[in-house]
Amino acid sequence: MFTRFPKSEIKSVSLFYKTDKMKRLMEVPFDINGDRYRFTYDPKEKPAATIGYFFVVTLNGGSAFATPVDSTGMLTPVVQHLVNPVEYYKKRAAYRN
Repeated sequence: MFTRFPKSEIKSVSLFYKTDKMKRLMEVPFDINGDRYRFTYDPKEKPAATIGYFFVVTLNGGSAFATPVDSTGMLTPVVQHLVNPVEYYKKRAAYRN
């Protein structure tokens, strides 16, 4: 993730995520001194069928911004259905034949 806020104004940047196997959201705080904010999900460590996530940026003045939001301004976490990559490419190859 990248932000448009100057680094000097950022207090924190976090990823919040939850899989279908988790009861609560997990917060992953990012190093605010980095050039980009990155997180790698390891499905072997936390297996799941779906994952939902969103980002929150808190500024030094106390403002907080979250993304993604819908057209009404409501937070709408991204939901991804996780598939086994081997199975995905097998199915994809079958469509070509």
